[in-house]
Amino acid sequence: MKETKTHCAERLSLEEYFRRYPIPREVIVKEDILMRGLNFTDESLQYPHPFQEKFYSLFTFDPDPPKIVQARNGLIPQEIKISGGPYELRSTVIQSRHSLGSVYQVAVIEGRWKLLYGKVPIADVEFVPRPQFYDWKLSDGMEVQKIANTIYWGQTIDVTSFRTCEYKAGTEACKFCDIHYTFPSWKHLREGIDGAKLSAQKVAEAIELASHDPNTKRYLITGGAIKDGEKEVAFYLEHVSRTEEKLARGNFPCRLNTQAFRQKDCRTFLSIARSPIIYHPNLEVWGKELFERICPGKAHYIGWDEWLKRTFDAVEIFGVGNVSPNFVAGVEMTQGVFSNVDEAVMHTSKGIEYLMLNGVTPKFDNWAVE
Repeated sequence: MKETKTHCAERLSLEEYFRRYPIPREVIVKEDILMRGLNFTDESLQYPHPFQEKFYSLFTFDPDPPKIVQARNGLIPQEIKISGGPYELRSTVIQSRHSLGSVYQVAVIEGRWKLLYGKVPIADVEFVPRPQFYDWKLSDGMEVQKIANTIYWGQTIDVTSFRTCEYKAGTEACKFCDIHYTFPSWKHLREGIDGAKLSAQKVAEAIELASHDPNTKRYLITGGAIKDGEKEVAFYLEHVSRTEEKLARGNFPCRLNTQAFRQKDCRTFLSIARSPIIYHPNLEVWGKELFERICPGKAHYIGWDEWLKRTFDAVEIFGVGNVSPNFVAGVEMTQGVFSNVDEAVMHTSKGIEYLMLNGVTPKFDNWAVE
């Protein structure tokens, strides 16, 4: 009887979210998992194999520290896909964020992966398949997966060309960022790679090989900031240029995730691309005051007004819908500027509307403990 009451309390807790917010239930479950993290039973990580293991080249996204995750029997999957269950959830892909203390757990029940909320199964689960190219090798014998991984259920080839950031931790780095912590904590996954900056030659070869995997549809080049703007442009331009030259496959767009570049530099990137470029000059938060507090390095070296101008200028080069800066949803609540969540949501919403009226298409990650 006691167990039954516990089950009811857990179900009612989740259902209270469903009653309170008239939005798709899949959104609520996904956002809750991204904030709380996700636990896996040992059995779920062993049955069956193989799946795409999570990689750690930029951020951890895990509520648990690396030593806890690394102690598991093999790494966790990069993503899971949930569907069905008592709430008839539609197919939804969710990034794995490891937390032993989470109310959400993936377990094996009657030979199938299930998502549990507490002890109650609420959805069927799939693990993201291991990409074909993970077993392929570069010309020097290095595994492709040490350079190129995938996100979005294997569709986007993800390359972190610069695996740390020149903004100093604590004084210049964005306040929500753990890039300086991730790099040394997961260095064992990068054996054979010297330093934080990947060579453009290796990046181009890895992306070209990965593009032959029939599930891939585009590639992303990202990385930390380089303080000297000219050097940052030159660094990422070499990576995109060599990749575009080497790609045999047509209609293979590039997603470019950098600081805000000047219009002339954006024009140069577009001139070397054979397919569309989707550009991500990440604003992270809306408003000059918050930008200066939360992103001190970006504010000092480029500035809010100039960052915004460059973002709008980029629309003229890459086109409406192809300039998509990221926001870290929720981080605006950390600075004492807003007295409640509604004020913060209204503030950010006005900014999003302003951006979209100027041809910019923002996207969001949700702020979570790492």
